[in-house]
Amino acid sequence: MIRRGDRVLFTPEGEIQLSGEADDKASASGSLKGRTVANSPMPAVLTGALIGRIGNGAPFPIGNQSVPLPMPGDGPLWLGINDDQVSDNAGALVVRVIVTRGR
Repeated sequence: MIRRGDRVLFTPEGEIQLSGEADDKASASGSLKGRTVANSPMPAVLTGALIGRIGNGAPFPIGNQSVPLPMPGDGPLWLGINDDQVSDNAGALVVRVIVTRGR
């Protein structure tokens, strides 16, 4: 559970295979080919990038940040990748999450 004002450091490792094409891969920063998908949760963010949302709130980009991010709301923190179809994905991002509670 996250509270507005908490700061969260995400440390992702790994790689996602985005489709059946051998070179269609992504790190936490997104597609290694630089592609985007119009129907993804965040169309302006690279496909496959690590994203989050709190509860039913709007998604926000995480990527491969090296500084803690301020959290925009209260509720459960959900992590995922920015893709319109995850059923053809393989691989994984393993994400270490460190929460510093706001005051």
